[in-house]
Amino acid sequence: MRPIIFILLVFINSSFFIQPANAQLYLKFLGHSTDSIYPKLQDANEKDKMHVYNELAFYHSIFRADSAFYYAEKSLQLAEKYDNRCEKAFALRNMGNAYGLRGEYSQAVYHLQKALSIFEELGSKRKIFELCVDLSKLNYDMEDFERSIFYANKLELLAEQEERNGNLLATPFEMVIITGLTAIVYRDKADYDESIKYFKNYIELSKQLEIPVYIHRTFVESMAETYNFAGEYDSALKTTYEIRKDLPQNRDKPLPKHTGYEREIGRLLNKLGNPDSALPLLRQSLIINKKNRSFFYSSSDACYLGDVFLSQKIYDSALYYYRDAIIMSTKMYHQTLMGKTDAYQQEVYSGYQQFFEMSQAEAFQLYYRQMYRNYRRFYKVYKAMGEAIPALENHELCAAYQDSFNVITANIEERKLQARFQTERYEQQLVLLEKDNSLKDSQLRNNRLILFGTIIILLFILFLVILFFRQQRLRADQEKLQLKQRLLRSQMNPHFIFNSLASIQNFIVKQDDTRASIYLSRFSDLVRSILNNSLRDQITLEDELNTIEDYLELQKIRFPEKFDYTIEVDENIDPENMFIPPMLAQPFIENAIEHGIKHKEIKGNIYVRFKLNESKIFYEVEDDGIGREKAQEILMKYDKNHESLATVITRDRIKVQNKKFKRKILMNIIDLKNDRDEATGTKVIFEIPF
Repeated sequence: MRPIIFILLVFINSSFFIQPANAQLYLKFLGHSTDSIYPKLQDANEKDKMHVYNELAFYHSIFRADSAFYYAEKSLQLAEKYDNRCEKAFALRNMGNAYGLRGEYSQAVYHLQKALSIFEELGSKRKIFELCVDLSKLNYDMEDFERSIFYANKLELLAEQEERNGNLLATPFEMVIITGLTAIVYRDKADYDESIKYFKNYIELSKQLEIPVYIHRTFVESMAETYNFAGEYDSALKTTYEIRKDLPQNRDKPLPKHTGYEREIGRLLNKLGNPDSALPLLRQSLIINKKNRSFFYSSSDACYLGDVFLSQKIYDSALYYYRDAIIMSTKMYHQTLMGKTDAYQQEVYSGYQQFFEMSQAEAFQLYYRQMYRNYRRFYKVYKAMGEAIPALENHELCAAYQDSFNVITANIEERKLQARFQTERYEQQLVLLEKDNSLKDSQLRNNRLILFGTIIILLFILFLVILFFRQQRLRADQEKLQLKQRLLRSQMNPHFIFNSLASIQNFIVKQDDTRASIYLSRFSDLVRSILNNSLRDQITLEDELNTIEDYLELQKIRFPEKFDYTIEVDENIDPENMFIPPMLAQPFIENAIEHGIKHKEIKGNIYVRFKLNESKIFYEVEDDGIGREKAQEILMKYDKNHESLATVITRDRIKVQNKKFKRKILMNIIDLKNDRDEATGTKVIFEIPF
């Protein structure tokens, strides 16, 4: 849905920019020619050309970054020559949006903030309003949702303030659209309650206006998607049915005859436990998208069909559709990444070509993610069928694409982090500039001695504040680094590594090549996952499940016939779209094996459960070992200086997570006992809000 907010924000900016003299610019945005702009250059003098160049730069900043830079640069040169600050700010704004189009976020932030500061000096409220729209969109692209919402709220405050002063800064139509866009930002921030609140507000406000059909439909689709992300599948399905009723082809038709949104409805029906009704809808969606050469959606349709058949254990059909998904993803790759991109945009999302350009890096990221998930699905099918060799081959392909996805994702995130840092630094400069201007004004009212003393005091306080926060940040970074190092040491137990390698070597000596290859692949996957995940604050539940399963399988090599394990996931949880801190429970699983079950005379059990309750995930690790007290007694006999780091490190990690994300993760350790007060195991429970 990321392209949607771009389309609508550009739509708003286009409508903001329209004046009777340049209405043709808006028409061009809708697909008409720019012939009405270019002729203005022929008879215009230099001062008039300055504005025409900016009109062309504005138009191209929506589509083609290079052309936007060319015209903005020409306008900027003339603005400097004639000292026209308004046109200079307009040119800087066009440059900023062009940089954002190319994914060069630091430069985009710099130019947009510079344009905003000029418009603020000029007191141009409308232009300030437009820049806030640009900055909200840019921060959304950088996934800095807090700052995106900050500018969205600033838009509302500016409009309300001007309305109280008797001025109309924005039309009711524009404010309704901004309400819908704010809902989308909250949705991507995973604040679903706030998102639904804004969507409902949009619905009520839109009833009073004539919203274009395609825009209204986009917002209601986003509302249905928000319900889906929140796990409210009934509401998502109901909302989707409501959208479908308004489609032109369904007018004057009874409900059973309605068509449209087959993929969305089919997937929701499957999640609600009705796969038989989901299959024909997903098949129909696949046929339509193949006919339209919409390879991205065709690949998704095929994956969803395969998932339905996999859940029903119809493996041949699941493999058929997963192969089809691979083919569609490959066609998307050739259509999108290997085609010419100098004239028009990347064609990933069918229907968005005229509005949205996806950067090369983001297009590769999308492709690698699809291929990784496709091969992961192949691996699951072959594993369920008990075919080890194909399972291993697909597992290796899955790992290769996952590595490529991780590398390119890290590069994209690095650019976004640099841009966020640039934003913070520039805003600090603006704060200092405002203080400096305030001091200059006070100089006219106060004598030199008082002014000098005030400046010294303010600078000293400012220095102390900067020094304090700098020390706090350095200390926090140092603690975080130390915590990550301790986490790695606790996760990568040397005995576990050497014993796992010894077990794999044993398979090789026995010439059991297949099992040796499978467990060597699991071992490499586990090491990769631990190293990757230890650097990330949040991972998908699917990645966490894969890491836990790899770890437990390797531990079973060390302790054959010593324990069994069970992993249970609530059916209402979507592992691919649910995010949790990585490796929370791994140290406790290791403790359960090493100290709880290892000393047990009979075979033990380990249970890993993920339950959904309202707005929380309950993450449980339970074993039926000898209990913590007995395990501690045994440890004291052999190692009196032994210190368990699992609880200390995990509590430190939770403390960091709670502070960073402003949500409270709770951990509780329960000693299980029977009616005779005898230890029967240990249970660790994490409560994770989402």
